[in-house]
Amino acid sequence: MRNSKAGFADLKRLHQTALEEQRARQARDLAKLQAQQRSALKGPASVTSAEEVKLFARAIQSVTPLKSAPRVAHRPSDAQQADVMTQRRQRALGQDNPIPPPLSDGFSPFVDTQADLAWVVPGIGPEVLRQLRRAFWPVGAHLDLHGLNSDEARLALTNFIETSQIHGTRCVRIIHGKGYGSADGQSVLKARVAQWLTQLNAISAFASAPPAHGGQGALLVLLRPHPAHANNPPTDR
Repeated sequence: MRNSKAGFADLKRLHQTALEEQRARQARDLAKLQAQQRSALKGPASVTSAEEVKLFARAIQSVTPLKSAPRVAHRPSDAQQADVMTQRRQRALGQDNPIPPPLSDGFSPFVDTQADLAWVVPGIGPEVLRQLRRAFWPVGAHLDLHGLNSDEARLALTNFIETSQIHGTRCVRIIHGKGYGSADGQSVLKARVAQWLTQLNAISAFASAPPAHGGQGALLVLLRPHPAHANNPPTDR
């Protein structure tokens, strides 16, 4: 019985010794690998050898990998956030209209950029255009598009018209320039601004401004009353 107990004690000591040797070997291997990595950072880059790969695998064989991190949902794009804000604003004002499509750069009837421009929605008489040309309505806000390219001008124009209508502004001025700085001396924005305005439901009429308000370099634009202000008389003339 005594010999059997002694045998078990010897086996236990051998097992403990083997574990200690394995841990010591792993520690030496890891220390060697760390020393090689520090040396590689100080000196020129070298290709990892098969022996180093085996050494690294042996050093980390008892390491438990961490659980993968949860996936993070992508943040909505700026365009999506802008659409959401527009929908919220429309609901707050009691509107159920969908977001209007982007303004088109297709065929434009306004080809002569040297002439005065004028346009009115069907059903409005010519007297409105005559009043616009005389600046009958006080200008409640203005937008200067100088220095903007076509895409920037289109976005600035739509935002400006929407904001002006929400604030109950009746008449606004849009400065598009006369094209003196363009390559051919033609005002590209003049024709495009006129074309874009005809596509906006908020517009009742527009005409080239009188000289005191910019002449052929600007438009005076008459806005429809916003649905939220339909029962309130305009504050200007």
